[in-house]
Amino acid sequence: MTDYLPNEAKIAQKQIDAFYNSIRATGALRMTQQLNQSLGQQATIMKNLNKQMVKPYQKIAKAAAAYPVVPKSVLSSFVKTNSSLSGIPVKQLSQMIPNQLQSTNGFLKQIAEQQTAFAKKMQSWANYVAEAQQELDHKYSELIPVVDNLSNNGWVVTDFLEIDKLVELKDKSDNEINKIMTEYYVKDNYKQFFYEFDELIDDFIDEDFDSGYLDQLKIIRRLLKENFNNYKVLISTAVSILDFKYTEVIGSVSTDSTLNRREIKSYFQRHKDDERPAIDYLTFSSLLKTLDIFLERGHFHVGVEHTHLTRHAIQHGRYDPSRYKDTDFIKVLLLIIATRFCTDIYHLD
Repeated sequence: MTDYLPNEAKIAQKQIDAFYNSIRATGALRMTQQLNQSLGQQATIMKNLNKQMVKPYQKIAKAAAAYPVVPKSVLSSFVKTNSSLSGIPVKQLSQMIPNQLQSTNGFLKQIAEQQTAFAKKMQSWANYVAEAQQELDHKYSELIPVVDNLSNNGWVVTDFLEIDKLVELKDKSDNEINKIMTEYYVKDNYKQFFYEFDELIDDFIDEDFDSGYLDQLKIIRRLLKENFNNYKVLISTAVSILDFKYTEVIGSVSTDSTLNRREIKSYFQRHKDDERPAIDYLTFSSLLKTLDIFLERGHFHVGVEHTHLTRHAIQHGRYDPSRYKDTDFIKVLLLIIATRFCTDIYHLD
C-alpha cells in the first residue's frame, strides 16, 4: 500500500498540472476566478472528509488494539458519523451494529489501514492545492501593472476578458494597448462585445426595480445591432445605467449617494489590502481605478472640442458628440459589466 501511494499521487499530480497549465495560459477570468476559489474550498473539504470519515475508523482500530472488545461508546460515535454520511437514521444503524464488536481476524485493522491510506491521499492533494494557489497568485500579481495601464487608457478588466490577452499586453505602449483592445472588442462585428453585453443582460437583475434599466439595455442592444453608429445617441443612457448599478451594488441606491470619485478612492484605500486571491484583486482594482479616472471632474473652459471623456463631461453636455468613437461607448458598457460581476464591491461598507 505504501509503495502504491506515491506513484498514484505522481500520476494524479501530472494530470492536474496539465489541466492547470492550460487554464493559466488562456480562458476567461471569470472561470479562472471560480477555479481559484475552489482550490481553497477543496483543501477545506479534504480536511473535513478526514475528520468525518477517517478518524472514526482509526478510533475503532485503536480501541481494538488495546482491548479484545470495542466498547459501546466508540461504536456509538462510529454510528453517528456514518449516519450523517449515509443518511440512514442513527437508530436504524444502531440496531444493525452490536453493542460490542469482537476485534477478530484483523478486520478492523485492515479498515484502519485503508482509511489511513485515504487520508494520505487527501493530504497530498491538499498540499498540492495550496502550492497551485500560491503559484497562481504569483503569476497574476505580475499582471497588476498591465491592469493599471489599461485603466489609464479607460479599459476595465471584466470577468470575461481572456487571460492571454492580459499577458499579451505586458510592456506595451498606450498606442499598442488601445490597438489590441480595440481589435479584441471590434473584430467579427463586435463579437466579443456583444457576448459580454448578453451576459450582462442575462444576469443584470438584482432587485425588482432593476427591470426598467434592463429594458433600456435591451433597447440599446437592439439599436446597436441595427447600426452600431447608434452608440452616439446611446452613450448618455449607458452612463446613467452605470451610475445606478454602482450605487445599487454598494447598497446605496435608496440613499442620497451618487457615483462619487472621492468615495471610490476612499473605498479602494479601505479594501485594497483585504485578503483575496490575486486574480480577484485584478478585477477589483481595475474597476475602481478605471471608475476613478472616468469620474474625474474636467475643466470645461477648454471647450467641448478638448474636454476629456468623463462622466462629468458627458452628462453635462460638455463633450462634442462628433468626437465620440465606438470604443468610447464600449468602455462605458464594460464598466457596467465589470460593476455587475465584481462581487468584491457588493454591499460592503
